[in-house]
Amino acid sequence: MLSVQAYERLVTFADRSGLPALISRFPAGSLSANQLADVLKQAITQEFEHNLSQQIYVAESAWQAVVDMKEQQCFIIEQLLATLPSDASGELLVDALKTFLAADANASIQPIVLELLKTAARNNLSRL
Repeated sequence: MLSVQAYERLVTFADRSGLPALISRFPAGSLSANQLADVLKQAITQEFEHNLSQQIYVAESAWQAVVDMKEQQCFIIEQLLATLPSDASGELLVDALKTFLAADANASIQPIVLELLKTAARNNLSRL
């Protein structure tokens, strides 16, 4: 039962740490692109750290997918930030993130990780 709960928590992490969810939770407002990037990466890191103990209860491959997703989300933010002028607004970063995601459905591994975790949770649940 603990493994099912761990997968549930990691599904929540994967959903909340996806770029679309982050953009909607943390509107750019009056933030600069640098400030917004810091806020987004901090949110991902905090969510990840909150769920560190779940690695005990899930398959190694599932945990590695979560780690990879966390790193990729932060990498995407950093890379897109680097393409913007140093005085860019947070809105410009949001636009860059949206454009990046819209250009390629597979640009982020977040949907793949989310599906992997859901499938693993269902498989564990069916064994109970």
